[in-house]
Amino acid sequence: MIGIKFYPKEYKALTKLGLPIVIAQIGFTLQGLADTLMVGQHSAPELAAAGFVNSFMMLAILLSMGFGQGAVSQIGALYAQGKKQDVVSVLKSSVCADFLQGLLITLLVVGAYFVLPYTGQDPELLPLMQRYYLILLPSLPILATSTAFKTFCDAINYTRTSMWILLVGNVWNVLFNWLFIYGRPELGIPEMGIDGAAWATSSSRVLMLALFVIVFFRAKHLKPYSQLWSATRLRKSIMIRLNKLGWPIATQMIIENAAWCGMALMLGVGGTSWDALTALSAHQVMVQVSSLIYMFYLGIGAAVAVRVSNYNGLNDIHGVRQAANAGYQMSLCIGIISSTLAFIFRYDVSELFISADDPHTLARVNEIVAMMAYPLIAYQIGDGLQTIYVNALRGYGDVKVLMKYSVLAYLCISIPLSLLFCFPMDGGAPGIWWGFPFGLTTAAILYLRRFRKITTI
Repeated sequence: MIGIKFYPKEYKALTKLGLPIVIAQIGFTLQGLADTLMVGQHSAPELAAAGFVNSFMMLAILLSMGFGQGAVSQIGALYAQGKKQDVVSVLKSSVCADFLQGLLITLLVVGAYFVLPYTGQDPELLPLMQRYYLILLPSLPILATSTAFKTFCDAINYTRTSMWILLVGNVWNVLFNWLFIYGRPELGIPEMGIDGAAWATSSSRVLMLALFVIVFFRAKHLKPYSQLWSATRLRKSIMIRLNKLGWPIATQMIIENAAWCGMALMLGVGGTSWDALTALSAHQVMVQVSSLIYMFYLGIGAAVAVRVSNYNGLNDIHGVRQAANAGYQMSLCIGIISSTLAFIFRYDVSELFISADDPHTLARVNEIVAMMAYPLIAYQIGDGLQTIYVNALRGYGDVKVLMKYSVLAYLCISIPLSLLFCFPMDGGAPGIWWGFPFGLTTAAILYLRRFRKITTI
């Protein structure tokens, strides 16, 4: 194939780094599904209360995750240079910076707690929401601190370490959901319902942080770094740098997520062709499908960020571009496969989520899902491209433009077009999804152009 370059070494490296991230993300998704099923089986009001509070908490989690990724470009570059003392210095500063950022986010979320009574929620749900909220709050700084250690492990090419710790945390969460939500009198554990779900989630976060700390100080492969911990000082200059890198990434992730959340809100009044309940059901089905596909993009993208940071540390621009190009080729293959499967099974996937005992509802949801499959297919190339190159920019440490590009792609293009296709053009629920191929493709083009500009030899 003339004109196409292949990168076997990069494919192997990206697969080795990215596959554990994909597995961990699938585990996280399955944990969320288990949480939903267990709380929902205990009572419908508790499920509604947990879902509402989790929407607030997800914003906090995204901010912490995005902020923590600011250290990838720094640690990855220093790791490639063999500067272990400096790597530990960045890690130590990152732990402090992430913890402080987690405290700040917690304070903001506390403010949102006092708004709960004024959100117009059912009075029956409010006490459930408030208790669930308060139990989860203290675990946010703990989760943020864990992000610092996960970023460190990933940036020095030990993504399997993070994978195992996250999977153990997920299993713990599911197990203690089972124990706490329903109770086990024979073990002296009372039935706690939604409170039990919150305690299970909070305790799993404490466990994961404890495991990261234990592994860091006890694991043989991390000994070259842990033995330098006590001799390393916090550095104000590094913390300032991490804030400059972390906040643009966090903001970009929030803007992108806001576009998806806005789509769900619009579906509540999704046009004249479909009733809101059926539209929301179809939307949830397609979100699950889209999320599953995106996990593979995310895994390869995170691996690209690590490889780019490593090459950047060696001042190897050629390697930087090779890693990003190889990542895009891999994401393109994923996009082609997923698009083909989405097209083939567009009339069947709803049966995994909607009971066959209600054939009328299943038929209507099937019809909408089949129409939503077309915009899903249309944005796969753009989604893969934007995921790879936004992570390449993060790995390179060029993050100032991310917020500007995200505002343009998602808030100025994607959401307005979704509104246009849904309401004036009467596209209903599927029309809302048609805004995303334009937004994601715009983001992809902007990220790609920026990456090529800053890596021109």
